[in-house]
Amino acid sequence: MTLFRGRFLLRTLLTLIILTCTGCSPQLLLSKGDSKHIEAAPLPDDNNCRIAVLPFLNDSDYLHGGIILQKVFAAQLLSMGEYQLTTEGDIVKAYQQLRLFPEDTPTLEQLKIIADRVDAPLLLTGIVLEMEEGRGEHQTVNPQLVMEVQLRDPESGEILWTTFHRRKGTDYKKTMHFGTLHSMTGLSRQMAEEIINLWHGKGFPKCND
Repeated sequence: MTLFRGRFLLRTLLTLIILTCTGCSPQLLLSKGDSKHIEAAPLPDDNNCRIAVLPFLNDSDYLHGGIILQKVFAAQLLSMGEYQLTTEGDIVKAYQQLRLFPEDTPTLEQLKIIADRVDAPLLLTGIVLEMEEGRGEHQTVNPQLVMEVQLRDPESGEILWTTFHRRKGTDYKKTMHFGTLHSMTGLSRQMAEEIINLWHGKGFPKCND
């Protein structure tokens, strides 16, 4: 499946380059920090409070990086908006029926089948591009994380919104003034919160309103 991951990453990078250079119809929005947000198409009109968070891919060398980020992102969705998430058991069952492993990249047709079987009006996928626990001052841990998260149409499997986000623990001391984050879980949680807040600002529903 390495070939599929390579093609996925290449396609994503090419999309970012093309949109940045041409300013075509999809809207490119930049948030603070090393982040990019692309709106290729509008989200579905209704029922966006029920989401299927599919297994995240892991292109980093960090063991279980995709699993960690998937669980953290799902937890942040629950804590920040009272979203209804498709149960992990139903997603695992759908993957097994299609003979997919969590680390596999589903095709668009397989994503449509998964969405139908778990009854999900919106799909969330993601990929860990870099994840490492570097060292900062006095040998403290300075985690670094680069992720990409997508919201997908369940009818086609196509990407509607894409958010690319890069951070390291010391960014928060230098630019946000509330202290360095020293754990990978803490950094993942903070970055997931930043992405969800960005989405809220662009019209993603707050389901506890």
